[in-house]
Formats: sequence, C-alpha cells, structure tokens
Amino acid sequence: MLLSGELNSRRFMVDSPKQTPDAKLVELLEKQKRELVVRVLKQHEEVQSEKVFSDKILANLSDLFFVMTENFVLVKSNEEFRKLLGFSQEDFGSLRLDTFVDDEAFDRIKELVAAGEFKNFETEFTALGGEKIRVSLNGSTLITESGRIFHMMIAKDMSDIHLMMSRIREAQDQLIHSGRLASLGEMAAGIGHELTQPLNAILLFARNTVKCLNGPTLNKPLIEENLQIIIDRVKKASFIIKSLKSFARKVVPDTYPVEINQILTNILTFLDTQLKLSDIEVELELDSTIPPTFGHDVRLEQVFLNIIQNAIQSMGDAQSPRLTIKTFSAKNIDPESLLEKDYIVTAIRDNGAGIHPDDLSKIFDPFFTKREVGLGMGLGLSIVDRIVRNFSGFIKVESSPGLGACFFVHLPAHMEKE
Repeated sequence: MLLSGELNSRRFMVDSPKQTPDAKLVELLEKQKRELVVRVLKQHEEVQSEKVFSDKILANLSDLFFVMTENFVLVKSNEEFRKLLGFSQEDFGSLRLDTFVDDEAFDRIKELVAAGEFKNFETEFTALGGEKIRVSLNGSTLITESGRIFHMMIAKDMSDIHLMMSRIREAQDQLIHSGRLASLGEMAAGIGHELTQPLNAILLFARNTVKCLNGPTLNKPLIEENLQIIIDRVKKASFIIKSLKSFARKVVPDTYPVEINQILTNILTFLDTQLKLSDIEVELELDSTIPPTFGHDVRLEQVFLNIIQNAIQSMGDAQSPRLTIKTFSAKNIDPESLLEKDYIVTAIRDNGAGIHPDDLSKIFDPFFTKREVGLGMGLGLSIVDRIVRNFSGFIKVESSPGLGACFFVHLPAHMEKE
C-alpha cells in the first residue's frame, strides 16, 4: 500500500506542471491575438506613413493632378490644381470634369479613357473665374481590389509655352518682313529707273500736247496719240507702285492655292528693267500643266525674288549672263515623313560665280554672307529656307565655283481633293 501510495504521489508530482488542453488553446489564442494586434498596428502605421508620403508628393507636384470616379466626379487633387482653377476641397464630391472642360473635350476624354491610357491630349480648362488655361493631359484608369474604378489625370499647364511660341512666331514674321524691306532697299536703283522712265515720258508727251494745243492748227490725231501714250505710262508707273506695295506689305498668315508660274511671271515683270540694265538673258521654261501649291503668294514672291536677286548679283562679272527659270512636277521624298510625295519644282539657274563647296552647307544659316560689310546681313536665304519649310517644302542647291548655281525649290502639289 505504501508502495502504491508512493507511486501515486510521484505521478501527481510529475503531472502537475502539465497544462490541460483548454489551457494550451487559451494560451495559443492569446499569443495569436497579441501578434495580430501588433501586425494591425504595424500595417496602420505603414498605411499612415504611405499616405503622408503620397500627400507630400502630390503637394510638391508642379503639374495639375486629380482623381475622378467612374462617373468623372472629382474626389482628390493636389494643391496646384485647386490653386490654378480656383476650386476648394469642399467642392469635391459634386465637382465633375465637365464643369471645367467644354462638351467636346469632355466627350473626347471619355473616349480616350475608354480606350485605355492616353498621353498629350491638348485641351482647355476653364477656371472658376472664367480664365482659359491651355493644358496637355495624360490619363489612366485604376481598378481597386474591391472593383471600384478611378480615373487619374495629370495636366501640364501649357499657357506659358503657347505664349512663348506665339511671341517666337511674331518675331519670325517681323524678321521675314524685315528681310523683304532689305531686299527692296537693294533694288532701290532699279526701282528708281523703273519710275523715272515713265515719268520722263509723261512729261515729254504732255509738253508736246501743250505745243499742239498752242499751235496755229489743231492736230487732233497727234494730241490723241500723245494722251494715249501718257495714259499707258501712268498705268506702267501705277503697276510699279502697286508691285512695291505688294512686296512691302506685311503678310497675314494664311494659306490657299497659289500658282507658281504666275508668281514667277510677276517677279520677272517687276525686275524687267534691272535685268535689262545688267544685260541678263532670261530663259523661261514654265510648265503650264503643273498644279498649284498651298501657300501664300506674298511669302512665295519673297522666296523667288530673293533667289533671283542673288543670281543677278552673282553674275556681275559674267561675260554673257544668263538666268534660266524652269518649273516642272516631280516625285520626291518628304524629309519629315520620309514618304514619297508630289512636288512642284522651280529650278533657278545662273552662270555666275558659283558657291564654294565648303559654303554650300552654310548658305541657309542666319547671318552667313560672303558679301562685303554693309552690303547684306546674311538673312536672305535663311528666311527663304524658313518660309519654304513652313509650307512643307525644301530647297536643294547644286553649284561649283565659276560655273554658277542652281536652286531647286520643292513645294507640295495641291490637288483639288485635298
């Protein structure tokens, strides 16, 4: 019995430290509870830190950032967006995209969003005070794990860029106009001769008419002849003045179909006296079947006038100066798109001094000139090149020293279907 009791006592002593299954389960649950609390707190802290971090990023964005619901209702934006458009945080929830974009832009943005991510869509935002703000818009769509749809937009304010580009275009237009006036200044001697000739004729035949009227007999046929000559010379002087006004006037930037052959004919008529004074033989090969180009007659007059004037000057020492002008249609590669297109080509060739090979790559650079100081600023061909490129054309030049030069002006052909 004692042995049995002793064994029972020892069994009690061994079993007593052990926990019951319920106690173990409780301890395990407590442990998991503590770990869960720690993990939740840690996740909350991470979420809060991420929120603070993202808020700081949005606050420092110089672009306009905003988030919209599936129905394009604004729910969030950065401070720059609210500041520029004049909205407040309280407006969100009731403020829709079509509040600050017009209906056409709103429909287009919906189409872009439906198609997926988009970039560089230019439109206008209307601020609360009515101010128009030109922006470039990028957008994408986010679907959360719960299935909610959000449209995220980043808009770059393009107002300053558009203002700068507008000023650059104004400066370019002014530079082109200055180039035209400089060209007219170089033609001053020829223009003076152009006007002197009809004015002298008018004076001469007017005096003859007065003599006829004061004579003993009235010579009516001679008086009529003198008066008709006076009328013709007045018309010629008027044409010269009209041409001067055309070449000197500022251009309104607009484009329309232009006949190249007509422009070349007008220029040669205008330069007729200057060409005769320089004993220059002119050969014309104008293709009457070429289509028009899409441009501006005054700008294109400036292009061909400048090239022809350069040709006249380059033939100053030629024994038998000859100017050849030819127009024709040809296919060529568009330098920008690298696609083959139909072009109207105007080839202006002279037999003057030519251009040195080292200078061929520089002749269209601004302020490059081989003339003596005071005889030119070197802007003529630079302006010519810019005008042609603005009309989606290009210029090629072939020349050798002592063998003259040929300028090939390529301008896109304008078809009626276009």
